[in-house]
Amino acid sequence: MQFGLFDIMQVLPDVPSGQAYAEHLRAVEVADQLGLDYYFVAERHYMPHYRTPTPSVWLGALAARTTRIRLGTLAYTIPLHNPARLAEEVSMLDHLSRGRMEVGVGLGHRPEELVALGIDPNRRQLLMMEGIVLMQRAWRGEPFDHPGTAYRFHGLYVDPPVQRPHPPLWYAGNDPMAAQWCANNGLSLAVGFQPADQLLGPCAVYRATLKKQPEPKPSQRLALMRHLYIAENDAAADEEMTRDVMAAGEAFAASPRQIAQVQKTRMTRGEARQAVARLKERQVVIGGGPETCARVIAETARTLMLDVFLANPWLTSVEPERVERTIRLFATEVAPRVKEMV
Repeated sequence: MQFGLFDIMQVLPDVPSGQAYAEHLRAVEVADQLGLDYYFVAERHYMPHYRTPTPSVWLGALAARTTRIRLGTLAYTIPLHNPARLAEEVSMLDHLSRGRMEVGVGLGHRPEELVALGIDPNRRQLLMMEGIVLMQRAWRGEPFDHPGTAYRFHGLYVDPPVQRPHPPLWYAGNDPMAAQWCANNGLSLAVGFQPADQLLGPCAVYRATLKKQPEPKPSQRLALMRHLYIAENDAAADEEMTRDVMAAGEAFAASPRQIAQVQKTRMTRGEARQAVARLKERQVVIGGGPETCARVIAETARTLMLDVFLANPWLTSVEPERVERTIRLFATEVAPRVKEMV
């Protein structure tokens, strides 16, 4: 098992971007120092609750401030990018990070982002598939032409990345057909934000398809993304999460688009306790002391046959000090216990 962080850079609209970047940068530095394996960030556009519209810029800053943690996206929205230019960005980042890049690719789960730039969402699968092929060709480090369907380029040359033939590729999604495609094409798969029983299908398809490959890539991994909140013990975690839910409602672990609506209504302590119990029961959040969190992660890892667990500790109304505490306990107490149990 390997362990890391997944960050959608979700903040409340009144939080200055500079403050958000400083807080998240500090958290990733801590994760790097403590030996976590991965840090992934999402790409999001045109919403005030998200602050990573250009993840390559963000990863460049992280590359300069970290030394060992692997850095990546989950995922670049490929239809929004010129794939030749994105191949250059990734190669440059791989050099700046000394070979630590991981590259997530995706269709874009919000068609509004494509429409805003005049891109037909119906073409996004073609744009993504051809874009991936083009980037892999570009990373060979040889001049080439690309007379494709979606893209037509002539005389391209991209400085090859440190990792050859290219940095590991990932896809984030819960669809079984996508899982099969990932396994057949050398990509790792990240699933998440649904209960484990709903994720059994894509995970089983991914594992079964890998077994049929004559030579599966050693870099192919199956990862789970989950919200995570850790305190010194279960009672402390429940009390703190209850206070957070009273302040933020179920936006504590909700989509940013739901925050404004949920925050209009404040909960009583009893309602907040029930909400925390629902969030844990639905497996939206894994919360508790180190022993409880390790047990839940290990059970889920065995059920879904995971290689990697990616924690999102950036929950609404949780200040940076508690985010850092979760990361420290995750790295020093939870991850070692999980390794022993799986």
